[in-house]
Amino acid sequence: MQKITADQMTKPIVSVVMAAYNEEKHIKEAIDSILCQTYDSFELVIVNDGSTDETENIILSYKDPRIIYIKNEQNLKLIASLNTGLKAAKGMYVARMDADDISLIDRLEKQVAYMESNPEIGISGAQLIIFGNISGTMSYPLNHED
Repeated sequence: MQKITADQMTKPIVSVVMAAYNEEKHIKEAIDSILCQTYDSFELVIVNDGSTDETENIILSYKDPRIIYIKNEQNLKLIASLNTGLKAAKGMYVARMDADDISLIDRLEKQVAYMESNPEIGISGAQLIIFGNISGTMSYPLNHED
């Protein structure tokens, strides 16, 4: 287990970075799924990518100090918005989250525990379950060789 410095105690361990463009139908559930995580040393950096629907109002309805809100005045697209979020991130780890995704309640806890137990690992991901109009699973490589 890594020794945490005094500086790290004031910073979140994880920065969850989310870009959103016109996601009024999904973003509340996405935000809620992060805010109710069993692991609590995180910040949620949301970059509103010039949305023209109610996305901004939904984000601003939250008064949670863990939310860092950034607004692009115009739509810069996903990669530029994620880079903006990464620049604002203060965590030791970065977790990506799409504005139409839902994280399981223990996602961050499991990912941080894995990274802390495996310091030789530089990146980790997760499998996912597809829901909504389409159902199924998507499987990604589980080891370096894959």
